Amino acid sequence: MVIAADAMAKLTVYPIAEGGSAGTRLTNWIVNGKVADDTAQPPRREDWSRPGVLKDVLPFARRLHLPFLDVEALIRATSQFFEYPECDRDPLPWWTQGRVTLLGDAAHPMYPSGSNGSAQAILDARCLAGRLSELAPEAALSAYEAERLPKTSEIVRSNRRGGPERVLDLVAERAPEGFVRLEDVVNPGELADIIGGYSRLVGLAETAGGSAGPMSG
Repeated sequence: MVIAADAMAKLTVYPIAEGGSAGTRLTNWIVNGKVADDTAQPPRREDWSRPGVLKDVLPFARRLHLPFLDVEALIRATSQFFEYPECDRDPLPWWTQGRVTLLGDAAHPMYPSGSNGSAQAILDARCLAGRLSELAPEAALSAYEAERLPKTSEIVRSNRRGGPERVLDLVAERAPEGFVRLEDVVNPGELADIIGGYSRLVGLAETAGGSAGPMSG
């Protein structure tokens, strides 16, 4: 698996299965590109089955130069691909009314940094099941919201700056022309702080008791 990025574009590539001919592989590629910010015109409405357009994706792909992969050729060889807008929503002030509550994307749609769209839904479910096993329904839902809403709100805000891949943005910012030794650009302590801090934020770091939250990849 390869993840390459700068501040404006990110490429993810990984094999899925054997290809249709000898020496080939069925390969999945994803190009993430920043198309808007808080001051720009909003992008088109979300559409999870919109065919992609070469002229939209190639400017982002051309930013990423890998010595072992012709990114543009890979994209041009793909007969059909799709555009999946990534978007989030501001954290909600509340999730619960009486015996009704929200969970997962209904409660906290977020940029899927570190696979935390799905991982946080799993943590929601685990918390909700635990509270329902201990308390009456309305009290359980209130306790669930009190525990999970602040945590997920912080993750929504953090994911706007990027997840653990934030290390790539940092390196690209400091060494836009490339580098020979990573240690000359960023020290191991900085990398550990970014990755470890994010793991603790999203509940993947080990607790003092030695247990760990669910892993995502």
